Amino acid sequence: RSPLFDQRLVQLAMQIPPEYKLVQAQEKAVLKQAVADLLPMTIVNRPKSGMMVPVQLWFRQHWQRQARALLLNKQAAISPYLNQKLIQDWLDYRGDTWHRYGAKLWLLVSLETKLKLN
Repeated sequence: RSPLFDQRLVQLAMQIPPEYKLVQAQEKAVLKQAVADLLPMTIVNRPKSGMMVPVQLWFRQHWQRQARALLLNKQAAISPYLNQKLIQDWLDYRGDTWHRYGAKLWLLVSLETKLKLN
C-alpha cells in the first residue's frame, strides 16, 4: 500500500493551508521539509517520476469481483451487446488479467455504469 494513499495522511494534508504546500515553485514543500533530516537530499529533491497507483492489486482484491457481477449480469444494460463467454474468459484469465484485459474491462464497466445512471 502506497504511504501517500493512507487516509490519515490525506486528511492531514487537506488541513494544511495551500501556501505551505507550494513554496515558490517547489511542490510538496511541507513533506520535503518533514523528511529533510531523514532522507538524503538526492531523494528529497529528485524530479517527479509519476505516481505509481496499485491498480493491479486493487483489481485483484476488489474490482474484479464487481466487474464480474456487473458484466455477467443478464439484466445489464449492455448484456445484449456482449459476448458473455468472451467476457467470462477475460475475467477467468489465469495470468495478469488487468495487464491483458484491464482497459477493455474498465471501458465496459464504465459504459454499463453510465447506462444505469441515465
